[in-house]
Amino acid sequence: MMATPEAEVEVDDALVRALLNEQHPDLATLPIGARVEGWDNITYRLGDTLAVRLPRREIGARIAATELDWLPTIARTWTFPCPIPQRTGVPQGTYPWRWAVVPWIDGTIAYDEPLSVEGARDLGRALAQVHQPAPEDAPENPFRSLQLAERAEQFNSRLALVERDMDIATGPLRAAFQAALTSTAPPRTWTHLDLHGENVLTRGGRLAGIIDWGDAAAGSPATDLGQAAVLVGRANVAPMIDAYAGVATDGAASFIASAAGRRHVKAEALHYALTLAAMEDDPYRAAGRRALAHVTDGSR
Repeated sequence: MMATPEAEVEVDDALVRALLNEQHPDLATLPIGARVEGWDNITYRLGDTLAVRLPRREIGARIAATELDWLPTIARTWTFPCPIPQRTGVPQGTYPWRWAVVPWIDGTIAYDEPLSVEGARDLGRALAQVHQPAPEDAPENPFRSLQLAERAEQFNSRLALVERDMDIATGPLRAAFQAALTSTAPPRTWTHLDLHGENVLTRGGRLAGIIDWGDAAAGSPATDLGQAAVLVGRANVAPMIDAYAGVATDGAASFIASAAGRRHVKAEALHYALTLAAMEDDPYRAAGRRALAHVTDGSR
């Protein structure tokens, strides 16, 4: 089972205050508020409208290039809220990595307040804006930008792990995953790559923002849509993809509309559901296990 890893550095209010005092003194008098700790990063609210985001592990710092260096450019025309870095910081004292000041986005995590059907459509339209062609020099995520075939061993090991204590029919899951391996390769676009319910914010069932772009990189649009299928649930997948198709660029839209694209989305949904289901921590584990009951045929 995968559990939330231990932080590799100590991050506390005093460190945040020291970094701000030295590098962004005009922000240093703002109150430091709520702390949110994820797998790779820690975020502190700063005043009413900002937040300080700091890697807590070396791997998180290594894959942050998209968030720190590319997001301010590629997100300029997006119409949905996301935490584009407003300021950046450098290593200081015992803290060894780059960090950022980003907007604070109000909303409720989707695990606590799920997206409605209209919210699922919002998410589809948002992902269509993200899935623009990625240039040759765009960074790749060493784990999540991989083709499905490169993740087949991981898929099988996680399926075996979950099968030990969950009553699921593994045959259809394996068949759905294998069907995508011989399909046409997806286009290479910008992608978020970590669309679980703590990274999607809602307000009244509508999309309030997409946060935590630490895993973002060049990848397959089917990876994002498969993850989103797990999040929105079977009934809302078709409305989400219909909304996506109405906004997506030609390459991504035509691929997702094809039979090969549908197979890829389904396989990605299965892979992500298993990834969540194999975790020790809730709400991820519970979300993945709920999805496995229907995700095989939940991508159209």
